[in-house]
Amino acid sequence: MIEDGLLDGATRATVHYPVVDGCPSDRFRLECYPLHALFEGCEIRFAPREHNVGGLPEYTVETDRARHKVAVPVRWTTMADGRSALSACGWWEPGTGDGGPLPTEYELIFARACKALSALPLDPLSPDAPHGPFFERLEIDATIPAADMRLPVGHECISLAEALHEELYFASLEIFRARLGLGPEDRSVACGQIVPRIAVSSTPRLTMRLSSGTAAREATPPTRPALADATDWLAPEAIAGHLSLLGGTRYAAVSRQGRAVPGTFVAGTGAARLAISAGQHANESSPMVGALRAAHDLAAEGTVSFTLNALENPDGYAVFRELCAANPTHMHHAARYTASGADLSHGMGTYESAIRTLARSHLAADVHVNLHGYPSHEWTRPLTGYVPDGFAQWTIPKGFFLILRHAPDRADLARLVLEAALDALAGFPQLVAQNRRMLDLYGQYVPQRSFEVHRGAIPFTATPTADPDYPVTLITEAPDETIRGEDFRIAHEAQYRTVRAVAAALATRGATRDGA
Repeated sequence: MIEDGLLDGATRATVHYPVVDGCPSDRFRLECYPLHALFEGCEIRFAPREHNVGGLPEYTVETDRARHKVAVPVRWTTMADGRSALSACGWWEPGTGDGGPLPTEYELIFARACKALSALPLDPLSPDAPHGPFFERLEIDATIPAADMRLPVGHECISLAEALHEELYFASLEIFRARLGLGPEDRSVACGQIVPRIAVSSTPRLTMRLSSGTAAREATPPTRPALADATDWLAPEAIAGHLSLLGGTRYAAVSRQGRAVPGTFVAGTGAARLAISAGQHANESSPMVGALRAAHDLAAEGTVSFTLNALENPDGYAVFRELCAANPTHMHHAARYTASGADLSHGMGTYESAIRTLARSHLAADVHVNLHGYPSHEWTRPLTGYVPDGFAQWTIPKGFFLILRHAPDRADLARLVLEAALDALAGFPQLVAQNRRMLDLYGQYVPQRSFEVHRGAIPFTATPTADPDYPVTLITEAPDETIRGEDFRIAHEAQYRTVRAVAAALATRGATRDGA
């Protein structure tokens, strides 16, 4: 569309997108994102069209000026767990007769990395952990001849470098899951820390090596920059400095790589009890700022009892900072999980995951506000089916999002928490404007919503779920991977307002009960 100017000068267009058996029905509609924002003067509508077996899938683009055919170079491949995926590929056309796949440097780098991962010995580092980790750190360095192409829409960018990072990281987890006999949705695989680093160069190259993963010591002295106007992620020493100002009863775990994982318990005079956490997924950088801002206010007011885990995954945060130095606008999902390779919530109470057990031992909170983020731009995996496996809901940004989970018998408390948070966010004009822009664009490509929307601006879901940790959990999802400037400020302000609103609702509820 962009390279050949297919919509230039058009006022109306119908994009007939292929529907391929074995793929999600909207896969090729999603691939059109964000055309509506790129060609705002053109009224674009979509129409599905079944792809006949044989030949490449293709779009038909009909405008008030011309009609175009756009073939999609794809081929069926087999993923690590045996499932099939329609993968992007190179393609050659001889001029006569049928063409065929043309192996590209990009695909070969990915294939060679996957082959090496499939052959890597699964020798546990410790006999006490037979299911891993099998290495401390696996570094995958690749260079590709494909520079990023910024789009004039939000934080959108066509980036094969970012996509290769995503492919290598998640394919690694999928390969180890399959080799260990785990299911495709299992986030407990503890293979070790995987760090793909992708650079752009005229010479394609792939190198892989195992390293010790020894923790680098932070040499910078503690600093405490102002939080309310922060426009970028905080250094870990700044997080520790702000945490130290809160007082209270300190507690701490130690990460797998030897970094401190501190938390604090601040006792209030009222009945309200709240747990606050941030940094579980370390490439989500706005939660740390919002959590610290809210905690400072709550500590000063002295009414609400709360625990704060301000940076739960410091090893992942070290990888995040390392990767941001080279590619500051990429998502960096290699920083998502802990150094063991598993999600912190599957850490079995060891290393950094012990911080949550410690928090609960200090305060049996009624509500857990678990602050998170997700990609601020489109998230794709072109070599393994385009839509990120297991994360389809987050492939296109749709604004600041709330997820409520609660014990079936705590529906009243859950409703109080959710309504307080939704109303607080709906009263934040800059966030509302941002959310509506994202939701409007999202709706052009995903017409069937799997969530509700409060006041036309705040998307959310609410589900009764048995959670052994807390009766009610409210998860925030800010589109913050990886943003800076004013959008970062909006993200952490929304995190802050959410925590403050929930704390106020709990305090009012407690005061009402005491009065009764």
